[in-house]
Amino acid sequence: MKIDLGNFDLTQLPSAEDDNFEFKSSRTPPEDLKKKLSCAVSAFANSGGGCFIAGVDSHGNADNGLHLKVGRQDLRDWADQIVNQVEPVPKYEIKIISDSVGRGVIQSDSAVLLVAVYESHAGPHMAYDNCYYIRAGAHTVKAKHFIVDAIWAKRHFSKPRLTHLFRLKPEKEQAIQLGILSLTDAPAIEVKVNISPLPKMMSNLGNLFPLQISVIDQDNPFFFDVATHSQADKLFGENVLLEVEYKDLSVHSYNYNTRLGISGSVPPVTLTTNDASAKIVTALESINKALLKLAVPHKNIAKPSFLLPQPSESVFLNIESLIPELLADMRSDLQNCPFAREFIIMNKGVMYCEDTNNFTLKYYFEDHAYLRNKLRILENQALVYEITYNDAPRFVISEELAAYLRKPQTD
Repeated sequence: MKIDLGNFDLTQLPSAEDDNFEFKSSRTPPEDLKKKLSCAVSAFANSGGGCFIAGVDSHGNADNGLHLKVGRQDLRDWADQIVNQVEPVPKYEIKIISDSVGRGVIQSDSAVLLVAVYESHAGPHMAYDNCYYIRAGAHTVKAKHFIVDAIWAKRHFSKPRLTHLFRLKPEKEQAIQLGILSLTDAPAIEVKVNISPLPKMMSNLGNLFPLQISVIDQDNPFFFDVATHSQADKLFGENVLLEVEYKDLSVHSYNYNTRLGISGSVPPVTLTTNDASAKIVTALESINKALLKLAVPHKNIAKPSFLLPQPSESVFLNIESLIPELLADMRSDLQNCPFAREFIIMNKGVMYCEDTNNFTLKYYFEDHAYLRNKLRILENQALVYEITYNDAPRFVISEELAAYLRKPQTD
């Protein structure tokens, strides 16, 4: 935000509109002002934030201001109602300014309206006319399809996604560490890490689990010692379960659960003359040279593992219990059209012009009560994501969900 909202007055406004400020005159008809405010809120939310100021001229000076009543509504309530018609509603603040502090004139029964819109990570945001807008310099313009797709992609990848990695402890390679890392730019907060059963060298530390970490992001991974290199398999154990719970900045909850195996997951220890006497180092180097002469297939060489999180079976069991009818329809459609990944939701009787090169599945509001809410459950688990353009709400099925739905059903 480019202004101090806590101590705002008109002296903080620039002398002309730019990509962060849009001015509207008090002579703008209320109906036109309503449309321009909705479009501006969409544009600022999709473009890093900004301020819409009504009741000023093109130089940011008060030109008498807006009446404190719009019909029977207070000016603040009127503006608040318009902003809340933008989908999804971004974070915003409304201020009513009655003192021009020397920048123009505000009549006694009028005020300058300021709507400050914060940067959003939940875009794209849609205006009253079902279109998406962005800021282009000092102008609010409709976003082209590829820009809308890019904003959707940013929203999808702005969710925190955690994974794990084994490594040798820096400066002390005899120790092996388990690390929790972030795959995206979005921070994970209120992280809880639990492993069971505990490795032998940690068996007396059960009272410390689950470990609680305030934040994990790409600059701040979390590592802790779990075994020594010389007895890694024995000390760490087999079939160890890693459970990670975390939240994003909007306090949405996520889980990452996986089975751990330490064998083949860490590189060999690096030997230097500081680790042992020169004779021991020389002998080990000789053994190493002899081993290197053996023909070892490349596919058998142990490499560090870096696993991407996959939805757990419990996630699918949960959504099956919540939305069984919708999943049944999707399962049937994918059996008939295994390559289909895109679908729209619509009312029956509405004409839809389909792209002959892109087969699109269709689900109807009449067949599924609360269809939008049911799809939100799948979105929250990153199993579908929205790519709406034009007027039809449009979604993409993830490969994880497609693979699950195409699996044979067991009784």
